[in-house]
Amino acid sequence: MLRLIYCSLLFTSFCTLGNTTYYKCVTKNGTTFSQFPCDDKATTYKVSTTGNQYSGPKVNYTKQLNELERERLLTGLEAEVRSNNHKLAILDREKQRAEYKQQERLNHILADDDKKRITKDITKKLKVINQSYKKDVATITKHIKKLEKKIAQYQ
Repeated sequence: MLRLIYCSLLFTSFCTLGNTTYYKCVTKNGTTFSQFPCDDKATTYKVSTTGNQYSGPKVNYTKQLNELERERLLTGLEAEVRSNNHKLAILDREKQRAEYKQQERLNHILADDDKKRITKDITKKLKVINQSYKKDVATITKHIKKLEKKIAQYQ
């Protein structure tokens, strides 16, 4: 174990020095390594190190990074378009639900004067519902068109 630690320390010191020689001595106690020859039978080894001359190819990754960024932006914009289309579908369902509620009010059996009053009220509420719906749809549709223009720019 000590021999292994000694060898690793010896080699690390060699690696930092550049061109270095070391000696391997085989004795009756085993093999030892030293920076000085043990005897005349010591085998000489030379450690030569090189600097960081080897490096990977020089590649400009800007184009690939720009492409990845463009794909990320497109994905986000497409998701936003889908979200706004879902909002339109939800608005349409809410409008239909509100209209249905107003029609249900009218279908109750009522006296004639109550029916006329409720019909006027329902007509007013349906007008408000339609105005609100058209306004919300116009806003979302306008936003969708902006997003689609952005998507067209990136494609």
